[in-house]
Order: sequence, then C-alpha cells, then structure tokens
Amino acid sequence: MAGPLDGVKVVEISMFQQGPVAGMRLGDLGAEVIKVEPKNGDPARGMMRIIGADTGLKGRNYYFESNNRNKRSIALDLNTEKGKKIFFELIKRADVFVTNLSIDAPKRMGIDYEALSKINPKLIYAHASGWGREGPDANALSFDYTGIARSGTMMMCGERNGPPATLIPGMGDEQGGLICAWAVTAALYAREKMGKGQLVDTSLMGSLIALHGVNFAAPGVLGKEFPRFIRSEAGNPIYNHYQCKDGKWIVIAHLQPDKYWPNVCKAMGIEELENDPRFNSIEARHDHGKELVAILDKKFATKNRDEWMKIFKKENVIYTPIQSSSEVFEDPQALTNSYIIPVEHPVWGKIKMLGFPWSFSQTPAGVKREAPELGQHTEEILLELDYSWDDIAKLKEEEIII
Repeated sequence: MAGPLDGVKVVEISMFQQGPVAGMRLGDLGAEVIKVEPKNGDPARGMMRIIGADTGLKGRNYYFESNNRNKRSIALDLNTEKGKKIFFELIKRADVFVTNLSIDAPKRMGIDYEALSKINPKLIYAHASGWGREGPDANALSFDYTGIARSGTMMMCGERNGPPATLIPGMGDEQGGLICAWAVTAALYAREKMGKGQLVDTSLMGSLIALHGVNFAAPGVLGKEFPRFIRSEAGNPIYNHYQCKDGKWIVIAHLQPDKYWPNVCKAMGIEELENDPRFNSIEARHDHGKELVAILDKKFATKNRDEWMKIFKKENVIYTPIQSSSEVFEDPQALTNSYIIPVEHPVWGKIKMLGFPWSFSQTPAGVKREAPELGQHTEEILLELDYSWDDIAKLKEEEIII
C-alpha cells in the first residue's frame, strides 16, 4: 500500500542530521526523495571517523544509514553551469526542496527561495536552519549541541543545583527534522487550497523550544522557572524513580497521589504508613518527601525490578521500567507498534531500525530502500531527466558527475 505522500517528489541538499532526517521522514511517508550531494558526499558519510569511532559494518556507518533511508543519491558539481542545470531540472519536477544549509549559503549558491520559486512557483522550499531566518544570529553556524544549549534544554534536565546536563547527541536534530517534515506536510496541504508554493522556515532552536511546551509556561506566565527535579527530595514521592535490588531502575507515576497511595502501600508492604500523619495526604507527603523517598529507596532495594513490576501490575500501581536503548529495541510494545522495525538490509542482512512515530490505517509508512551509496542513482536519475547515455558519458568526462 502506498504511503500518504505517495507521488510527492522531494529534492534534498542537506548534511549531517536535521535536514536528512526531514527528508527521511518524508520518504517514510511515501515521498520520492532525491538526495543531491557534492562529489565528495554528505560529510555524514564519514561521521564515525569524524568522532573517532568505528566506521561501521562492511564500509558503511549506522549514523548515515539511519538518516538517509528511502532516498536516491545523485552526485553533482553545483559549481558548474551544467551541474546547476541538472539541479534546476530536478527542481522543475519537484514538489518540495529541503535543505539545512546555513541561512545565507543557498543565496551564495544561487539556489535560494527566490531563485527556485521562479523556476517552480508551486515549490515548497523548506529550510531547516540553526537559529531561524531573522534576528542577529540568523547567519551564525550551529550544530545539535548548540541548539540543545541555547534552547534551555540542558538547564531543564539533570538535578537542581547541578551543572548543565549532557544529553545524548542528536536529539535536537531529530526533533528539528520531524518539525521540518511536519511543516512540509502542512505546506503541501495549503498548496492544494492556494495553488502555489511557499517558503517554510524551521530551525533547531525553534524546534527544541517547541518541544518543551509547558516547561516554558512558568517563565512566560509567572516570570520564574519551574525548578529542576531532585530525586531524593521529590515533592510527590510516588511520582519518582527508584533503583531496585538488581541495579535496574523503575518509575512510579501518580498524578492523583491520594487515590493511588493505598495501592502503593499495599504493593510495597508498607500498609502501616497509609494513615501515618506524615504521609496520609498530598501535603503531608510533600512536607515529608525526603523522608518518604528514603523509606521507598530501602523497600525498592529488596526486590528485583521484574518482581516489582509483577506486584505493581497486580495492585494497580502506575509504573514503567527505565530502559536502556538496547532494551527499547527488544520492547514488545515498541515492536508491535512499529516504533522499532525489522529490516532486511542488502549489505548487513537482518537488522532493526527506528520505525515510525505515526500509524495510518489506509496509507502506511514504510521502508522501501536502504540509504544510498554516494551517487548510486546518478545515471538512473539523469535518464529520467531525458539525458542520453552519451550525455551522461560526457558529464562524467567533464567531472560534473561521478
């Protein structure tokens, strides 16, 4: 079955992660995505080497693979007239152009919105930048780390009074790519009504600020920040995480704590505390939070996580395990809902990949192809643009393509 964006043609000039993720997600939804690369390729192809890690299995690396499935690759020298002509032919036939180049780079290259919209007035031009198109730092360079830092993310994570939290790299770029793809789908819908394309501006900073939602309501409305959490001093000790006997962690999460307090007491064998004046109300547990957390810490340390999970399920306690990324890839809930999917890779064989954060009953998302090798589809794409084999041979001789 075709995906919801079946028939939509996307041209992408992007590198590393934010832009490639946007193109990848559009491809997941059924769009035909052509990745236009310089002759030396997207630098992400060497990402494992850049960070000093293993380059991956059989000459490929998982970083590039995960960001570029469902695409074809054409390698062009856009500094030449003939290379740019090929690119413009692609744009004439495209519905969407996606890039995460710096704000001023497309204009220097002659491929900014004004230039491309003259070639194709119905084009959706999606630019996922670092800081947005306006403001004093619009032209400043950025990476995932800078977006996470400036968006407030690092100071919302970790414990109160601690240093800025170090997060796993890539989270900002993933969010930025999803926001960009989301904006593209909205612009495509708008085009159906208006009959014309438009410039779509998203950014790493804006995407991460949006991610926090209600966390920004406090400084916006109250003029002060919502305080960072301290686990050992939780104001609601039954909305907290605890370490079990086997060293694994578990979350209990009750935003109606008075309703569930008796369940927690029964499940944990602390019935004598249910009506203890120190803990028998929301206010009491808040005032004696540090004391109750210490009691619960000792209790959790008496059983393995799986044991607690069985007890909590029986006693109607709201809980979930704190999982590692490896555990998530084995989680039956994630697998059943296609958040993690099995893939038959032509080089690596059977692997698992991130799946889809959405599900469509009639137009499902899917993985049609692995990430392309550099310029893998150059000849195929040029033939679709009505170039002859003689033309292609000449372009190779002139080093316009590889």
